Amino acid sequence: MTGAHDAGPVLINAGGGVNPDVQALLVVQDDDAAIRGIEARRAALTPRMAALDAAQRRAHERVTSAEADLEREQVKMRLIEGRIADCRQRHDKSVALLDNAHKVKEATAAGAQVEAARRALAVEESELLASTRRVTDLRTALAAHREVLAQVTAEQGAARSTLGAEVQALDAELAAAHAARAAAARAVDPGLLAKYDRVNTKRRTTVLVELRDYCCSACDTAIPLQRRPAMSTGMRIEPCEACGVLLYFPTAPAVSSDLSAE
Repeated sequence: MTGAHDAGPVLINAGGGVNPDVQALLVVQDDDAAIRGIEARRAALTPRMAALDAAQRRAHERVTSAEADLEREQVKMRLIEGRIADCRQRHDKSVALLDNAHKVKEATAAGAQVEAARRALAVEESELLASTRRVTDLRTALAAHREVLAQVTAEQGAARSTLGAEVQALDAELAAAHAARAAAARAVDPGLLAKYDRVNTKRRTTVLVELRDYCCSACDTAIPLQRRPAMSTGMRIEPCEACGVLLYFPTAPAVSSDLSAE
């Protein structure tokens, strides 16, 4: 471990080769890329499941709407039946008055009441007939919608089962990828890992990139001249001033044996 912190640069082993922290962080970065790939594959299943849900929801809404229409018409029909019962009562009373009338004036009035009750009864009975037909049609439509709903549910059974299995497999793969990432992260200096995580949370893509000809390999921005000597020794990991990725020199120069003897 280098013991690097956010307050200062992250060091690379000057004895030659990349610091083990950086090597471990590159593994973490590969794990993060793998996790994003799995998450993308899982997210791709969402529209398929949404399409199944939408089809079933539409079928269910048609059933619900047909049930409501039928209920309303049945209530209307019961009201008509109640009015018919009242009309028949008035008609029967008017007929009784007509039968018991002893004067022409009484008979005339009772006869008018009988005729009015008969006309009202005819209107209500006609309305009841129309309502009965509508109830029959609505019951037929409701049965058809229920059949469609049952068919949609049955047809979706296999598709939902397949999607469920795919989701479970991807969830297991994702859990394994997170576990691998956590294991790799334990080998990285905490300061470097924290810096990486902050950038990774924003970018959701490659964070740790090589310097190539003193240019950021993510955005091709050249690093300032005053920063190049320190970076070229492989002693620092610093953010790119343009895109914010973490830059590292791919390999630190090894110290020669002759120079060490001096």
